[in-house]
Amino acid sequence: MIIQVISAIIAVYFSAIVFEAPKKLLPYIAFIGGGGWLIYLLILQYFDISIATYLSGLAIAFSSHIAARQFKAPVTVFFIPGFFPLVPGAGMYKTVYWYITGDSLQSQANLNQTMVIAGMIALAIFTVDSLFRLVSILKHLKK
Repeated sequence: MIIQVISAIIAVYFSAIVFEAPKKLLPYIAFIGGGGWLIYLLILQYFDISIATYLSGLAIAFSSHIAARQFKAPVTVFFIPGFFPLVPGAGMYKTVYWYITGDSLQSQANLNQTMVIAGMIALAIFTVDSLFRLVSILKHLKK
């Protein structure tokens, strides 16, 4: 598990470089992505992949919003590389592989799981964005 988390931190760090994130933010971005992957691995031991993806996505999205406010940077600077470890790229590869080899049932199963994972990532982002927007509106109304 430790090797996976370290690998995720490194992958997120270098993907942030590719996306030209500010150099001073690279360690924080890497920590958010690696932390999200650690949460994913811990939750995956007790729940299925969709719940693990959603809950770790919530952690990544929440951390990204907090970091964006702390460092006065766009939230997408933290979001995009931070979610890289959760993106179901292998699922899409397997979907196409099984389709090309003629096993449409296996291809469909992989596609379904890939879509669920992608949907959980999107739902986590939507949930946290909505929460922060609601808090912002409530703060504005109190003034």
